[in-house]
Amino acid sequence: MFHTNRSGYWLQNLRDCLFVLRGLWLLLLFNLLALVAFILIPQGTDILLEILEPKSFIQSFPTILLLWFALFCWSVSSEFCTRFLIYMTDNSGHTLSPQRVDARKSNQKKIARFFLYFPLVLVAAAFVNAFFQNLNDIQNSWSLLFLVLLTLLLQAFFLMKLYRSERKSSNSKIFRWLQLSDHEKYWTSKLYGIFNDYRVDLNRKEIVHLNDDLPRETVLPNGSFIPSEFILKSQPFQLPDNKNIWVWMYRIPLSYYKNLIIQLLVLSSVASFLILILSFSDISIYQHISSLALICFAFACWQVVYTLLHFLDKAQPISKLNLPYRFIVLLWLCFCSYINNDHPVRIIKEQPTKVAEALPVHFKKWCEAMALKEDSINRKNIPVFFIAAEGGALRTGAFTALLLAKIQDSFPEFKNHIYCYSSVSGGTLGVHLFNSLHKSNYEPFRQVNSAITRHFFEADFLAAVTGKMVFAEILNYFLPAYIKNLDRAIALENSWENSWGKATGDLSETNLFKSSFNDNICEAAPALFINTVESETGLPCVWTNTRLDNNFPLSNLRDLRNKYGVSIPYSSAINLSTRFPLLSPAGMFLDTNSNSRFHYVDGGYYENKGEETLLQVLRAIDLKKYPFVKPYIIQFNFSQDDSAHKNIRFANEIMEIVNVFENTRLAKVQLATEEMKKFMNENFSGNQIINLNLDISQKKLPMNWLLSKTAMKRVDLYTDSLMRLQKDPLTIKILFNALNHH
Repeated sequence: MFHTNRSGYWLQNLRDCLFVLRGLWLLLLFNLLALVAFILIPQGTDILLEILEPKSFIQSFPTILLLWFALFCWSVSSEFCTRFLIYMTDNSGHTLSPQRVDARKSNQKKIARFFLYFPLVLVAAAFVNAFFQNLNDIQNSWSLLFLVLLTLLLQAFFLMKLYRSERKSSNSKIFRWLQLSDHEKYWTSKLYGIFNDYRVDLNRKEIVHLNDDLPRETVLPNGSFIPSEFILKSQPFQLPDNKNIWVWMYRIPLSYYKNLIIQLLVLSSVASFLILILSFSDISIYQHISSLALICFAFACWQVVYTLLHFLDKAQPISKLNLPYRFIVLLWLCFCSYINNDHPVRIIKEQPTKVAEALPVHFKKWCEAMALKEDSINRKNIPVFFIAAEGGALRTGAFTALLLAKIQDSFPEFKNHIYCYSSVSGGTLGVHLFNSLHKSNYEPFRQVNSAITRHFFEADFLAAVTGKMVFAEILNYFLPAYIKNLDRAIALENSWENSWGKATGDLSETNLFKSSFNDNICEAAPALFINTVESETGLPCVWTNTRLDNNFPLSNLRDLRNKYGVSIPYSSAINLSTRFPLLSPAGMFLDTNSNSRFHYVDGGYYENKGEETLLQVLRAIDLKKYPFVKPYIIQFNFSQDDSAHKNIRFANEIMEIVNVFENTRLAKVQLATEEMKKFMNENFSGNQIINLNLDISQKKLPMNWLLSKTAMKRVDLYTDSLMRLQKDPLTIKILFNALNHH
């Protein structure tokens, strides 16, 4: 009997909890997303790791204070929204016994307290997870972990004291709205759904005098109680199936829950203020706040906005209209989405487009310029390097740029022998950072390439994207016109430009990343192929400083610079290849001839290594006409190739569809690699393909727009080991031998 009663008690509690949580589905979704972002994915772990590094902790102390404030806002917002949604959605008090009402109310309080402390517990667990995942690589950080956990514990203690004091009555008229009044506490505890109409059923025998209204402020025969503020909606009526029962319906005026609504409006005002301020903030402000704090602020703000919309739907403050507010917002969102101007790529209108040479002509003139530079007109076997770089955000971007920089520091003539870059996503940022440091007539850096590169990639590019994505972009979805300052893609480009200026010392308004891509169009400059994909057609396209000819299939459709005839900033050209929705939106060009929009996304959606484009380049320039050239293919890879295929053993019908999309893209990479090997073996030698693989796990070096100092140190040490021939000695030694023999 004891066990039966106990199991029934737990089953009843479980049912009560599930019933309450049903109305909190969006808050649960917010918290689930936070759990995944902070603990389960490596990107979130690396963001937290940045705080646990001693140097970062000291330098970023104001940022850490902002994080604690963001957590406080998230906790308060989460607890209030939970309670408010429960007050509105739980109307089970009409059907439950008083004992069950008390039990359910107790469970509701526990759930509200869970939401109050959940942000602190989650972030504390995330810090512990980040610390132990990187225990071997961060030194003297036990004290910092202890300090972080202690501050979170103190914040939890402060919240506990704050919410206990709420239960005490306040004599201050100014702050009285911070606590619910006695009648608000009474009615919110009855589980009637606070904005539902109040219904009173009375038997004809219990009615002494049948009037339009019932007595107020007194207990009626059936136990009901009608406050004087309640408004009778209509004349009493009889139930059709029971003529002895009379029904009175009362509307509860919003003023009856004055303090509760004031609290909602105050939180909504604060949330709206933060949304506006953080939407239009400069990227430097985002970097001072940090991605982690921005996400916490976003959770705090948007759940309040959702609760406000839910309140408007339930309370209907304009009772005569009875508007479906959330549905209207959805319709407005669809309308704005249709007429809004997407995310147009930045165009330098004052600069006309520049005509580029066809690829075969460009290579011929480049060879002549290279021979003059190296005084090698009569030499044979001149090494010429064709570089392809795989996608992977800063993971491959930092690896590619830093290794190229270290090779350049060791072999000053290396840059003169690079003819072509074909790159995708993060690899594009890496090769073009290196290329920008060695443009024709722009060489102030000499032997400090690696130092500049490290400085560039130590910047926080993620904060700019995060700030715009969780605030500005959401705001812009509800505006019928495009606002440039709200575009997260432009924010990412601006962060690259600022970091380039700080790393090189060129803080002018015309630094190379801000300047036009057209500045790369000259005979001495290497050929640049920035790979992207056209969403409307699926075609792999390029932004290039040459001109594609008939050697490239559908060249007139795929050569975007010549197709649209516009000038864009260098950083915008790079970003054409790194737009990975949803983190970074597709870039839009308007075809003036057809008045049609075309959108371009990350080149990795088609082929993630850049090898297919590079192979088409090799075929187009016909190297047999240049017997003195000895071509080398340098391929920067995200990681070691893994040809193992996982069998589908679960949810076959779904996973077969999901897997085929991802594996088709990987198959294109494999086919391009095999075609490249075949071409080189037939025309030159397979030994002239140099694969430089990044052999660091994604947990240690995540695919992200932010690398902690620990992660960047791993890249630095790994590239050092490559340079010392401790990693992949056979492949990189081919490169060293080619440069040494030349």
